[in-house]
Amino acid sequence: MESFIEEVVATVLKQNDDVTNTLFIVPSRRAGNMVRSALSQKLNKTIFAPEIFSIEEFIAHISGLRAIDATEQLFTLFKVYQEKTPKVNQESFAVFYGWAQTVLHDFNEIDRYLVSHKEFFDYLSAVQEINHWSSENNQTDIIKRYLDFWETLPVLYKAFCTKLEKQGKGHQGIIYRKAADDVEFYIENNKDKQHIFIGFNALNTSEQHIIQALLSAGNTSVFWDAEEWFMKNKKHEASYFLRAYKKEWKYYQTNPFLAVSNNYPVQKNIRSIAVTQDIEQAKLVGQLLQQYTSSKELRNTAVILNDERLLIPILNALPDHIKKVNITMGVPLGQTPTAALFDQLFLLHTHVSQRGYYYKQVVAILQHQAVGKLLGSNLERIKKTIASQNYVYFSEKEIKTMILQNTESDIVASLFTSWDDNPNNAIKLCLTFIQGLKESLLHSDHKEALALEYLFGFYKVFNQLKNLNDTYAFIEDVATLRRFYMDVIGSHTLDLRGDPYEGLQIMGVLESRLLDFKNIIMTSVNEGVIPAGKSTNSYIPYDLKLTYKLPTFREKDAVYAYHFYRLLHRANNVDFIYTTSSQGIGSTEKSRFILQMEIEGPHDLASSVATSSFQVAPYTENTILKTPEIISRLREIVQSGLSPSSLTTYIRNPIDFYYKYVLRIKEREDVEETVAANTMGTIVHNTLEELYKPYVNVKLTAQIIEGMILKIDAEVRNQFATEYGLTQIAQGKNLIIYQVVCRYVENYLQLQLSSLKSGDTIVVRGLESNLNVSFKKEINFKGKVDLVEERNGDIRIIDYKTGKVESRHLSPANWEDLLDDTGKYEKAFQVLMYAYMMHKKTPLALPISAGIISFKNLKSGFMPFKKDKSTDITEETLSSFSEILDQLIAEILNPDIPFAQPT
Repeated sequence: MESFIEEVVATVLKQNDDVTNTLFIVPSRRAGNMVRSALSQKLNKTIFAPEIFSIEEFIAHISGLRAIDATEQLFTLFKVYQEKTPKVNQESFAVFYGWAQTVLHDFNEIDRYLVSHKEFFDYLSAVQEINHWSSENNQTDIIKRYLDFWETLPVLYKAFCTKLEKQGKGHQGIIYRKAADDVEFYIENNKDKQHIFIGFNALNTSEQHIIQALLSAGNTSVFWDAEEWFMKNKKHEASYFLRAYKKEWKYYQTNPFLAVSNNYPVQKNIRSIAVTQDIEQAKLVGQLLQQYTSSKELRNTAVILNDERLLIPILNALPDHIKKVNITMGVPLGQTPTAALFDQLFLLHTHVSQRGYYYKQVVAILQHQAVGKLLGSNLERIKKTIASQNYVYFSEKEIKTMILQNTESDIVASLFTSWDDNPNNAIKLCLTFIQGLKESLLHSDHKEALALEYLFGFYKVFNQLKNLNDTYAFIEDVATLRRFYMDVIGSHTLDLRGDPYEGLQIMGVLESRLLDFKNIIMTSVNEGVIPAGKSTNSYIPYDLKLTYKLPTFREKDAVYAYHFYRLLHRANNVDFIYTTSSQGIGSTEKSRFILQMEIEGPHDLASSVATSSFQVAPYTENTILKTPEIISRLREIVQSGLSPSSLTTYIRNPIDFYYKYVLRIKEREDVEETVAANTMGTIVHNTLEELYKPYVNVKLTAQIIEGMILKIDAEVRNQFATEYGLTQIAQGKNLIIYQVVCRYVENYLQLQLSSLKSGDTIVVRGLESNLNVSFKKEINFKGKVDLVEERNGDIRIIDYKTGKVESRHLSPANWEDLLDDTGKYEKAFQVLMYAYMMHKKTPLALPISAGIISFKNLKSGFMPFKKDKSTDITEETLSSFSEILDQLIAEILNPDIPFAQPT
């Protein structure tokens, strides 16, 4: 089956095979390329190539004006706004920016549809006055300013249009209105030209006026890609515009309507496929493309993206056999990896606090792939420094010094130069970084063409921002610059070069205009995506749009309906993919267009649900066999010394013991934004050690304890400075934790003071005592006892705990309970082991007691190990515990018992 373009070209050449003086006008440049290709294939002689215009190019050709982009329009409008608005009523560029884009859109609509601007703005202003009770005598300032805004709009419009036309420029609406005004002059000067319009659908008033004027001149033909199936159905939105033109245009009262085909009812294979997530659409597209293997099949295959964000995932999911791809839509600049870097930069510099740069934002920039390549192996060194020194906030000097100490990269350091809320500084520093990164990429061993292409896109964006701000100087702060930057990159794309005549074709819906493919794969066919729904970017009320025949959501739905169904006219195989993920009201629904096809016919749609293929692995117990190498490592561990915490780790979970002690895998060191529990415990221990240190083997008195209490604040601050850093405890949760530590220490010392005042005698006999003892041949124990005190002649071995411990955790019913893998009695195990090691090192005068001081349960005081209601640790107690230790270590060293996850 021939494509529509081929049919039209054949018809034109049959009438006149010399098309040198013919102008072909098509909806898009891509369609123009296909017309050129069809002409080259069907011409039998050599001629000068005819002119081929997209509709926008043709309109600009008639008007003689040069189109300007949205950014320049915005700056020009603000200049006009300043000139026409009294200074006392002027808003900043940041505020203006919030409403100006919508106003520009409305100006564009008014002009393209040839609406009388004076009449229209008078009507609009009157509507707003009615809506806001203008007849009220006590109007507020807000209402007055609001009404003034609507009265100012026609002044702004006229001045804006005049300013652009004097420069030979215009936005799309001005260009269209000027072309409509000048079309008679154009016709008079181009009588020898034949005009061929191909494949149009929804025309604005300017386009209709121009085409009808050319039709009346007698040197023009219009070929509509219409289908009889839809033209006969007077309610179908796919033919909404074409039926109107056929009925309303005077030309068609005496001339045929070209061309109406009957291809849509021809048998087609159409499927609708549901997936759960967006990324699954990309994977499914890759699978569907596996069936098209030949170059001819791929040339006749198109992937249509309703949501352009899927472009990069789909490119990554393409099958290996697809070597050639042509992407008509281009890659949105905001979706490139480089965009994430500049997003992080703006985030860093717009959210900088008085304390400096937040470490997570700093690390996010350093870890970006572009910056990471500049830092190389130095990146991990810098991250370790940040974690080890517990930086939560950096000054500019601190972060730049850290970077320059680890690398000579001035480029990376420049990222953290303060922008001082100055947009000129921000743009300049971004351009400097882009230039430095470009030089680095050019001189690297592995040339990265795509990364350079991305970088060039951002170079153009920041250069444009620089030139506009140098000319107009309207952007006053970085927050406004960021807003503006986000809009600019949202409209910029990177055009990837490809062959429009070879390979797989990937495009958006609008880029598919006038193109025909045998195989269609369309993604994101969801309600709210296609059609887009009722959202409108306009200040013009709905009833006013109806009055002046401006497009509403109904017309926009009809536009998308035509494009959707037109793709099916000559297709053989069609796959519609939609998602069922919940992202908003209606977003889980397949498009109404699919539902219409299922109800209206003439095709039967096959429906299915695609799910990711996966296999559930059978559950296997997590066990690690003890190889000779592991046994060798275990012997090293027991020779160097087993600590109470290592043994309780094994009791609780042997797998954890294996990772931590056998493999020596350390926990990742991270920055502590809030003081961690283990850090808090260390500070409490160290504070008490420093306070008690001068009084070892000294009989404590109330005066000594009172003196310690006076030193608490200074010592806690000293320990925070050592373990965490003082700069991070001035406010927030850390300040609360600082106060809690002080309160813990004071409450404990107050408890000691109360005991002394009640007549107890207390002598500190040991403080943070390091123990290393031999258990058996080549088996050693090690540990550190927090406090050994002699109270009223009895020895107490004390272990501090900042967490909550209760006396029941120290009272096992049976000795085997100490090996309970729930960890219920691990505190009892620890204090018994401290007692065992101390007695082993220097025999103690038994009985003694050993227990816990829990700072979260201080009212319970000293909680001793208790067995059979006795708190005495005797020779018999230590002998029984020795048997438990012997059993435990024998299990650890037994090659036949693997490390296993507790059940």
